[in-house]
Amino acid sequence: MKNKILISTLAFTFSTFAIADDNQKVNDRLNDQRIQAESSVTHIRNQSHVQSNSVQDVKKNESSTLSITKEELAKHPDLVVRALIPAVAQGNADNVKLLYPIYQQIPEQFKDSTLTQWSQAILAKQQGDNSQAIKLYRQILAENNDIHPVRLQLAVALFENNEMEASEDQFQKLRAEKMAPQINNIIDQYIQAINKRDRWTFSGGLTYLNDPNINNAPKAGTQYGNWIAPKRESAEGIGFNFNIGKKWSWGNGFYNELRLNTNGKYYWDNKKYNEVTGRASVGLGFQNAKYNIELLPFMEQTLYAGGSAQSDTLKRFSKGSGVALESHYWLNPQWQLNANYEYAEQRYTARKHLNGNYHFVSTGLAYFPKATQYWFANVNYNRTSTRDKDDSFFRRGISLGWGQEWDKGLSTRLSFNIAEKQYKAPMPIFGITQRNKEWGMQASVWHRAVHYWGITPRLTYNFTRTRSNHVFYSYDKHRIFLDFSKQF
Repeated sequence: MKNKILISTLAFTFSTFAIADDNQKVNDRLNDQRIQAESSVTHIRNQSHVQSNSVQDVKKNESSTLSITKEELAKHPDLVVRALIPAVAQGNADNVKLLYPIYQQIPEQFKDSTLTQWSQAILAKQQGDNSQAIKLYRQILAENNDIHPVRLQLAVALFENNEMEASEDQFQKLRAEKMAPQINNIIDQYIQAINKRDRWTFSGGLTYLNDPNINNAPKAGTQYGNWIAPKRESAEGIGFNFNIGKKWSWGNGFYNELRLNTNGKYYWDNKKYNEVTGRASVGLGFQNAKYNIELLPFMEQTLYAGGSAQSDTLKRFSKGSGVALESHYWLNPQWQLNANYEYAEQRYTARKHLNGNYHFVSTGLAYFPKATQYWFANVNYNRTSTRDKDDSFFRRGISLGWGQEWDKGLSTRLSFNIAEKQYKAPMPIFGITQRNKEWGMQASVWHRAVHYWGITPRLTYNFTRTRSNHVFYSYDKHRIFLDFSKQF
């Protein structure tokens, strides 16, 4: 019940207040921002110049004031809580510092765990301990994910702690809510400041892999004529990815960007399927708070053990070069449009029949009805042309998904995809032009309060089903991943 009262009060308070922290700065490009209440509100402030141990309650009629000592205020727990709520909603560290010691003295039945943690977060931030403040803000949102002032203060704390990607993610979530125009302006200014930052970014992750059908074999005993399908192989190991990025801003929204990406899989019990891919991109882009477009020429190299029992040593497998075009546009605070195109020429060290090129196009919509929920839909098309026509194909796909932050800290993400893959010529041995239908489902779950060193573990289940007009290429696959990712 106390939480409901607190949240209801905050809903009113946040409609008239912004975060008003005198020490808060976006960066040198932004002025200190405060949103003043358009209607009258109650404001507690230190009156040391009047009397050293008193506070003053400024009422709607400013000519009528009430002075009360800290000792007297402590005898009225309801007044203490009423005064502390707008102080934390504003992010007013001076008032919180004044009121929180009094709040600590009131009977336990008047205290609220959210209000306690919120006060501690603001005081930690004032003392320069952004990491502790971020931890406390995350704990609050794990229990009550619809307190928007907390999310805004978390976004600011992440910004000041130089965790730009995480900060931008929180600001983007707030965009989906119906905020006062002044708050939307502040959100836009922060996002613009993040975009203008010429910074190195580092991210990476490890994923535990346990694949029961690493070679995508059909069910045991499958035959086609006199041919017998290979047996299924399993593999257990670690997937990894590491990424480095850097932007150089020109001004007026233009910038250059460098990206260095690597990803791979290491299977300790089936090393012939080990692989590593590295990509380097240098490009030109334009962005503002609502729109981004980027052209990225790239070069890529893949090492692969070969999938053969003859060797489990990584060796050069293929190389490629091409260009990627990426863009996204916020149609309004709830809807985002994404579009991507990629073209590349590929050359293979041993498998010359795979030499060729590909075109990949995708476009999608993301809908954010509120900060704790999003939906997305995507359509994509891939056309791969190789030297041998029986390896050339086109693939059309659709994916749908839903993400949700639940109460008590639980978060989930669910996605479905369907695709059709059509090859261009018959396979030489079987005389069949392969046609595949693919279905997939992926479900992830994690707890937002389980957060160590910036890492939240995620448990993911993935199901894939492929049905082909050639029985050797029909299979089902169930996989479970445990993912650990970090943005620096």
